[in-house]
Amino acid sequence: MEQAIVIALSAKNKLGFIDGSSTEPTDVSAHYESWSRCNDMVISLILNSLSKDIAESVLYSQTAREIWKELEARFGQCNGAQLYQLQKELSDVVQGTSDIARYFTTVNKIWDELDALNTFDHCSCKCTCGGKQKTLKGLMGYLGSDL
Repeated sequence: MEQAIVIALSAKNKLGFIDGSSTEPTDVSAHYESWSRCNDMVISLILNSLSKDIAESVLYSQTAREIWKELEARFGQCNGAQLYQLQKELSDVVQGTSDIARYFTTVNKIWDELDALNTFDHCSCKCTCGGKQKTLKGLMGYLGSDL
């Protein structure tokens, strides 16, 4: 979900509203009204991407940045249970009667989710440290695969 929001905001050149680089101008600024409309648009996009209960809990935040920070604080940390669940799903995947494309898509989707979790958990860099590769190599060893 987070990635879908980031992609949508990037396409609209509005990432600054969640990363803090687009700061709120003073209410007397000539840019305030335009900034406010864009902020409301980003808030709307985020709220419409959330479940009703979660959306209601952040509905009265004043800026998209406040909502994003709140959501990051709640859900942004690598969840050990989620990591375990994905690892279990990956180890349970079998091709069975699926065609190779469906099987590959299933495995690749889980790998991508693991990769995203492991990036946040182990790498704070652009992966020049090798942490992500070590984690994936360890995971592949754990699963008994040399793919």
